[in-house]
Amino acid sequence: MKKNNKGFTLVELIVVLVILAILAAILVPALLGYIDRAREKQYVLNAKSALTAAQAEMSSLYGEGKSADAINDRKSIVKSTADTPADTKFSFDVKGGSVEAGPVAGNHDAYTVGKAIYQEKKVNMLFEDGAWTKVDSYTALTYDMW
Repeated sequence: MKKNNKGFTLVELIVVLVILAILAAILVPALLGYIDRAREKQYVLNAKSALTAAQAEMSSLYGEGKSADAINDRKSIVKSTADTPADTKFSFDVKGGSVEAGPVAGNHDAYTVGKAIYQEKKVNMLFEDGAWTKVDSYTALTYDMW
């Protein structure tokens, strides 16, 4: 008489499970690294948004003939323009020049953001020399926006 065996043996099922476990062990760390890199890129985009909003307001002050220190009165405008998450911190310094001199020819650096620090969820991003980099600590600069 012929036996009609249908189904899988226990050994075959265990082999399939081991193969799936090996694949999961390879893929999970790769996916976690991808998520971390994507999150860091989002922080950089938020930081760039804050920097652009601050620079736009500084340019506006220059155009209106006001002192660069008047930026402190426009913190809420910069924050709403940047549209960053609520739990962020942002501060910046200007490139140089004399703030007291006001918006005169040759004093553009007093209205140009030279250095900025952005903090979101304990991740600190520093803008210096035209690029954003991740740093360990947060220190407020001259213009502490929020």
